[in-house]
Amino acid sequence: MENTAFVSGIFTVLEHIPLGVCDVGEWQLHYANAAMQHLLKIDANMPSQELNVWLSQGSLVSCSDMAINERQEHVLFRRKDEKLFIVSWWPITGEGGDGKRCISIMELPAGYSITQLSEQSWLELDNILEYIHDGIWIIDGNGITRRVNKALERIAGIRADEVVGLPVTVPMKKGRFKTCVSLQALKTRQTVTLFDDYANGKRCLNTSTPIFDAAGNILSVIAVIRDMTELEELQRRLSRLEVEAMAYKLRARGLDKDTEGGLMGQSLLLEKARQDIVRAANADTVTLILGETGTGKSMAAKLIHEMSSRAEKPFIALNCGAISPSLMEAEIFGYESGAFTGASRGGKPGMLELANGGTLLLDEIGELSLPMQVKLLHVLDEQPFYRVGGTHPIKLNARLIAATNRPLEKMVARGEFREDLFYRLRVLNVIMPSLRERREDILLLAWHFLHEASEISGRELVLDPRTEKFFLSYRWPGNVRELKSVIQSLATLNHTGIILPTDLPAYMHNEVDKVPSLPSLSSGQSMPEAMSALEKKLLSEALAETGSTYKAARRLGISQSSVVRKARKYGICTAMLLGLAGPTKAEG
Repeated sequence: MENTAFVSGIFTVLEHIPLGVCDVGEWQLHYANAAMQHLLKIDANMPSQELNVWLSQGSLVSCSDMAINERQEHVLFRRKDEKLFIVSWWPITGEGGDGKRCISIMELPAGYSITQLSEQSWLELDNILEYIHDGIWIIDGNGITRRVNKALERIAGIRADEVVGLPVTVPMKKGRFKTCVSLQALKTRQTVTLFDDYANGKRCLNTSTPIFDAAGNILSVIAVIRDMTELEELQRRLSRLEVEAMAYKLRARGLDKDTEGGLMGQSLLLEKARQDIVRAANADTVTLILGETGTGKSMAAKLIHEMSSRAEKPFIALNCGAISPSLMEAEIFGYESGAFTGASRGGKPGMLELANGGTLLLDEIGELSLPMQVKLLHVLDEQPFYRVGGTHPIKLNARLIAATNRPLEKMVARGEFREDLFYRLRVLNVIMPSLRERREDILLLAWHFLHEASEISGRELVLDPRTEKFFLSYRWPGNVRELKSVIQSLATLNHTGIILPTDLPAYMHNEVDKVPSLPSLSSGQSMPEAMSALEKKLLSEALAETGSTYKAARRLGISQSSVVRKARKYGICTAMLLGLAGPTKAEG
């Protein structure tokens, strides 16, 4: 009895809710209960007609351009008396329910209006936009700015009242930003992502996305502007924290002076190198350090060792370019007594043994002969090695760091360096940037070295502003090492306390005073002529700076015979070629 009363109560409630049954496709209304008949003012013996036909007769009016379609579950309607209703429908399952849906119509509480509902939705969206950290810039399909949020005002330095209601091109023409990404998205009808520079110095990443209506027309374009200067500053802060942690660790070991001298600066390339050094120190594996001469490759290797778990063990450095190939094997692997003429009694351990438990730096590894490269590869593949003349196998227990200023990839292509060894070495890479790639650090380093020189000499030394400008114009082929050497020389010879441009070495003036003469097709040259002129210029500079065909070949990444042949072709430095046709003993 209780169940019967409960079910009866449910049906009584349902009779007060306008309910009906209609087709899915054409919305044919087949059944309507008394509440729906009363609401729609239809006869109980109504013919089967489409629901939207009854609605179009004026009982209900579509709200906000909404229309009934089979994909929607809810639609908001307004009657002529301003009452609001929600029409809902859901599929009928079970036997005989195919293609039919149940539909209900619910009246909203009094006091609601379409305007209030729209305003409420807009206020919610508006609040969301204001809490987004990235900048938001919205334009309509005609390119008129409709909305910018506070984050955009902060990032771009543009007030909303300066741009809202105006074409988006107006602030661009006034120089407030350089690239109108939103307009490109509007024209191309697809998402566009580009960097954009604002007049306040901010560099931003702008992603503009077009929004389409059902007919395929663009309703608006929403641009999301992310301040990249903030991200770069966060990256710098993170890098500085890592470097500070590194500095504290080194200071405890008395190595902070070396760190300040070589890794000082704020350039992004240098920060990347510092981060790579920290990462390499935390990973006990083979590391390859690349960079021009004087960039601090040896110092980077020492820092990696001192910050690693092997810091308390030996750090052994071997310059592969300073030892003749015939002695290289004995230096690296050691030798037994009597292994060769002149061998010491009792033999001698090699660098691999001396670095036991610690780190071995093979500097200028590009100078290793091909046979030695094969033997080194076997060691890196965890195979035991033997002293020269020895029979007792020795297992490697040292971390290997290799460094070079030579282009190993090009050497591999020319067959001058083994490809398998190259890939085995570059497990981890640290690239030390040249000074000309980090010009923002030149004056910082110069003043640092000058301060050190002042402390040693006991008198104040300063750089004249014209000297600073000169330093920024100079190419610094010897990088940080050359800069430090120049400062030390100037500090020693100076007696006035102010370092003037006239105090600088003549070779620096000659380099800066050179007028760039890069070939140009506009001068009437053909492409082959322009390429020959460029080749002659590079060859002349390399020979003038190094004074040796051997060293010039290393700098240019070509063979010595190619340097000699090309120099003769262009008539360069004939006297020097006669005296320096081959490498000197000092050059190896």
